[in-house]
Amino acid sequence: MAHQQIDAALETFYAGDTDGAEAALKAIGGGKLEPPAGLEPLTEAAFWEGVGGIELAREQAKPAAEAFRRMIELEEKGKAEPNGHATSYAKLGEALAKADEIDSAIEAFDKAVKMKADCGAPTPSRLSVAYQYADTMFHKGRFKEAGEQFDNAIALAKEAGADDATMATLILYRAESIKHKIGPMQASVRVQKGMQGMSPPPQIAVLEKQLEAEFQQAVELYRRAKELAEGAKMPQEFQLQIQRSMSEAYHDAGRYVKGVMQRKKLVQMAEQQKVSPLELGYMYHGLGESQREMGQVPDAVESYRKSLSLKQKAGADAVSMAKTYFSMGECLAGGKKWDAALEAIGKARDLEETSGAEDDNHRVRLKKYWNTLGHVLQAAGKAEEAKQAIEKAESL
Repeated sequence: MAHQQIDAALETFYAGDTDGAEAALKAIGGGKLEPPAGLEPLTEAAFWEGVGGIELAREQAKPAAEAFRRMIELEEKGKAEPNGHATSYAKLGEALAKADEIDSAIEAFDKAVKMKADCGAPTPSRLSVAYQYADTMFHKGRFKEAGEQFDNAIALAKEAGADDATMATLILYRAESIKHKIGPMQASVRVQKGMQGMSPPPQIAVLEKQLEAEFQQAVELYRRAKELAEGAKMPQEFQLQIQRSMSEAYHDAGRYVKGVMQRKKLVQMAEQQKVSPLELGYMYHGLGESQREMGQVPDAVESYRKSLSLKQKAGADAVSMAKTYFSMGECLAGGKKWDAALEAIGKARDLEETSGAEDDNHRVRLKKYWNTLGHVLQAAGKAEEAKQAIEKAESL
């Protein structure tokens, strides 16, 4: 009787009724989420599967991981069917990742992937675990592991004869994992190469070559995802996502000419699709960044102005508005438009000060705005005001 009740509780949970599943399991456990005594190992394992699922659905990652560990121990004791047992390790991996126990999560996912392969699990089942592994690692910022598993998922999807829409999605996220992995390293290389009076260390050339190869791989993947998405007539929002990501990849790699071209195309697509003013405002800000890097000061300023207008129309928060005002101010200062630059940077400072922001970077931004304001005041010949602004920055 208890087995039928547990099966029914699991069916309720997987149908999306977490509260109903919890009530059913508590009825079995005498008012608690604990199994009654005397259950067979696999029956008790099913009970803990339900408990783990409920805890995970409620963002209680540590209790979920403990429940899944008990499930796995009982499955081993009861000699569970290998494919299902492998899936249990994937559940444990997801819970551990959400509990920020990343190394343990990777170990659990690796077991799941290996066990699925060893037992000859159906390709769709192996694909499901590979994608879950990749997606979990991606959202935890472990882009190397995510990329490896997206590669695995792509190979399995091909083996399973997946449709173009599925392939486009997997390929896009593989490209995204590369972009996020190499982006910080690309920025670091540019900084080191740009240091005056210093020769970059020899290993920089090796790293630069490696990053270039990965960048080219990402671009090719974006293009392939775009071709597949267009062929499958996927939603325009998805195709816009590909274009946005590709334009960001060019900008991050310091390819500002193509970055401007790709971001102009992005803006054009977004305007045709009538995206929200706020989203379009962010896109114009990005375009301004690429134009500024190319030295196209008037064009960049115009893009920032459009961004501000759209953000204001959409009721954007003060921090977002401040970032665009500051970027425009820096751009104007670069063109020696001192009065306009001071006005823009002053607005950025004022918005940040009154924003009520509580994030970790609030003081960092404010310090930067005051410091830059001081240097622009100095360049504009306002020495006393410059001194006061820089002293304010140093006090933060």
